This record gives sequence, C-alpha cells and structure tokens, in this order.
Amino acid sequence: MNSLERYYSYNRYLHQTFGGKTYKVVVASGLTCPTRDGSIAKGGCAFCDVRGSSSYFGKQGRGNEIQDQIRARLPAIRERFGASHFLAYFQSYTNTYSDVEYLRTIYEAALSEDGVSGLCVGTRPDCLPDPVIDLLEELAQKSYVSLELGVQSFENPTLDWLTRGHDRQSSLDALTKLRLRAPHVHVCVHLIFGSPTDSERAAEESAQILNSFQVQGVKLHQLMVLENTELARRWREQPFSVLSLEAYTDRVICFLEHLSPSIYVERLYANATHNDECLAPDWSQNRWETHNRIRDQFESRNCIQGTRLIHTTPVSMSLGPSGCPENTSQLTASR
Repeated sequence: MNSLERYYSYNRYLHQTFGGKTYKVVVASGLTCPTRDGSIAKGGCAFCDVRGSSSYFGKQGRGNEIQDQIRARLPAIRERFGASHFLAYFQSYTNTYSDVEYLRTIYEAALSEDGVSGLCVGTRPDCLPDPVIDLLEELAQKSYVSLELGVQSFENPTLDWLTRGHDRQSSLDALTKLRLRAPHVHVCVHLIFGSPTDSERAAEESAQILNSFQVQGVKLHQLMVLENTELARRWREQPFSVLSLEAYTDRVICFLEHLSPSIYVERLYANATHNDECLAPDWSQNRWETHNRIRDQFESRNCIQGTRLIHTTPVSMSLGPSGCPENTSQLTASR
C-alpha cells in the first residue's frame, strides 16, 4: 500500500488491473428482482427506490440494445475523464435473475463492444444458481468479470428489517460457491452500515468474513431513507435512529482496521443522487463536505487498513456442512 494511502483504493486496483484509467459504463439489463416481481415480495427491499438504486434506465431488450446503451454513453465518459478502459456495469436490480441463455446474450454483447475491457454485474446472494456461476466463470477465464454481491448485512435481524428476503446463510453459501466454482471471478461485496438493528460488532465481523473468503473488494453504504421506499413510509410513521456522520465514520474506521489490506475499497459512503428525495441522514446530501470530514477523521485517528489484524490463516480452512467456513474469524484481530 502506498505510504500516502490509508486504504487500498478502487482507483489503484483498477490501474493495477488494467494499466490505465478505467471507468464504468452503466447499462440496464432489463431484469427485475425477486423482491419486486412477487417471487419474494412486490415492494422491493426497504431501502431501494423505484429506480433500483438510482441507475435504472427502463426495460431494455437483448444484445443490440445493450450495445446501443454503451455506444451512447461511452464517448462522453471517454471525453470527460480521459479513460482508456471501460467496464460495462449492469447495476440496477438483479442482473443474474434470468435464464443462462439471456444472460449470455447480454454479457457477451457488452464484452464485444470496442473499448469494453470487462463486466461488473450487480446481483443478490440468492440469485446465483450453479449454471449462472458457471457462465460467469467461463466468461472470466477470457475477460475481466466482477460480481458485485449485494450482501448488505451478515446479521439476520438487519436483513429482516431491510426486508431483503434472504438470510446470512444465503450470503455465506454464495461466497463459498463463488470461491469453489468461479475462482476467476472478482467478487466485490456491498455492505450497509447504520440500520438500527445492527449489532455493536457488525462492522468488525463483516470485515472478518470478507477476509476469510478472500474477496477482491468491498463497497460501503450508509443507511439512507429515500422517498418512494418502505423506509420512507416507516420514517414518517415513527422515525427511527440513523447514524450521525461521526458515528458512521467510527464504523467505517473499525471495519477498515479489521479488513485485509489486499481487499480494495470501492466506496466509503454513498451520496444521495436526488438530494430532495433524501429524508435522512442529512449529511448524505453533501458529497464533498462528507468526504472531507471522513478523511479528516482518518488522518486524526491514524486509520490505516488492516492495522488491527495480527496474523492471517491461509484460506485452506475447514468448511462446515454447507461448505462455509466453520470459523469466519480466520484473521485474528487485536481488541
């Protein structure tokens, strides 16, 4: 890790992986989610608005529509950022929630576009059947593939409160299958900190689990209450506690200090895409002030990724009956 960096940044990971400036190009797969189509529920997860995490562009068709989206967006990104490499980012909703034939069509269409160096595919832990994992591994043996896995929490009370429709074991099973069946796929886990149901050790234990599975990356979000979500309805009926910026920073620092330095950090916090639709916390509406205050705390508290790890145990760990690590705290942390 560069002496000037306090954590392994996504930008550095991308530069090391592709050898130049790399940006994501968001594309819509046209897929929905089991919490929206009635398979699990119809209203979506409690925190998710109708845009599907703020990036949904409407239902799209097969390969040619995917290519049209990339061709429409890529030139502006290239001009604005001077990027030389691009990743097709299937972001909104659940982008493995279909049959393998359709997924192959849209993934290969994206990879066939000039300038596209790989895929980033957002999904849920309970939407990764073996044939889909095998497809991802097949593509990853020829091209870069990152699976952005929306775990959100490893604690069942929080998963229930967020109406995720899956439990902790689903996430552990998905991470295990990805390790065993798709070793060439880069896994980036999404986590949300700040639900009132989070335990005191949620951040530390989440880091230890990610260390145990040797994932490549992590993306952090604070709990936000957005309009047109179940959380907004609950907030208006009976407001619940949300984290102050100081309290959120405490959790991020705890998480990073217990996180292996080999795991990149794509994002420390989220910004409200539409400020007028963010009910809480109010600091989510101010990108640069929040950014600077978090960085100031890193400096004043000398936060450096992995400093509370004493030693690591190789991941030839014993697996439980489900194929998951029997002890998720394989990396011993100081207290």
